[in-house]
Amino acid sequence: MVTAWRHIYGLWGRFWFVPLIPALHAAFMASIGALRPEHVLAALAFAGLGFAVEKTKLLVAAAFPALLVALAYDLMRFVTPVFVRPGRVWGCEMRALELKLFGVGPDTTLPDFFNVHHAPFFDVLFALPYALFIYIAALYSIFLFVKDRERMHHYLWAFAIAHVIGFAIWMAIPAAPPWYIRAHGCVIDPTAAPSAAALLRVDQLLGIHYFEGFYSRNPNSFGAMPSLHCVFPALGLLTAWRSATWLTRPIHVIYLVLMVIASVYLDHHWLIDGTVGIIVAIVAVFIAARLRGRRWP
Repeated sequence: MVTAWRHIYGLWGRFWFVPLIPALHAAFMASIGALRPEHVLAALAFAGLGFAVEKTKLLVAAAFPALLVALAYDLMRFVTPVFVRPGRVWGCEMRALELKLFGVGPDTTLPDFFNVHHAPFFDVLFALPYALFIYIAALYSIFLFVKDRERMHHYLWAFAIAHVIGFAIWMAIPAAPPWYIRAHGCVIDPTAAPSAAALLRVDQLLGIHYFEGFYSRNPNSFGAMPSLHCVFPALGLLTAWRSATWLTRPIHVIYLVLMVIASVYLDHHWLIDGTVGIIVAIVAVFIAARLRGRRWP
């Protein structure tokens, strides 16, 4: 026991408890009957890697900002009912603003247009960034951990800051997505079930229930603005801008453009949401750079 404690303290010092944070979260979820397999998996993975050896400890320490985001998102379900109430949610007001700024025809927004004009090829194409964005962020972080540790820290702390800003805006200005207005009109029902929207067409096309299951866990149906989907590729582009090459910079740009179009095409977001998401990413990257004593841009 003493030897184990010396090993743990030698790795983490006074921050020895960090790898146990997911375990504490899992214990809390278990106490309220909300424990899920991913809670247990995260608890085992962070404790196992965090207390193993120096190299795996560095990986866990690097992932700490992302861990905070994941835990905060999981706890949002307890905060959301306090702030997301019928009188505070922007419903048809969002659609009216979208029409004013980005209307594409008489009483027609881009989500309206794509709701009528869509095809299986584009359904699958635009489903890809929505299906892979979390995995892309994880793999990109691991790549940076190996190749550019400083950029990884910038990226992950900007990632955490962007989510804090995004979550705050979700609570301050709850906003209904296009699919909600299409399904429920202007009446705001905080108990309305979340929806995968146009991604249900992909589930039906492929004979799966992936998107239906994924979005059924969404703790907040009124977190359209900002689009955190658009924040993900924007953070990658902005933190890589100086070090990107003629080959990698277009990849970042294409990924961002594809995600913005997908968010609108799939009826999940207004174009306003993607625009605000990119602004949030810019602010987060700037703050993260300053906190790390770096200049940006």
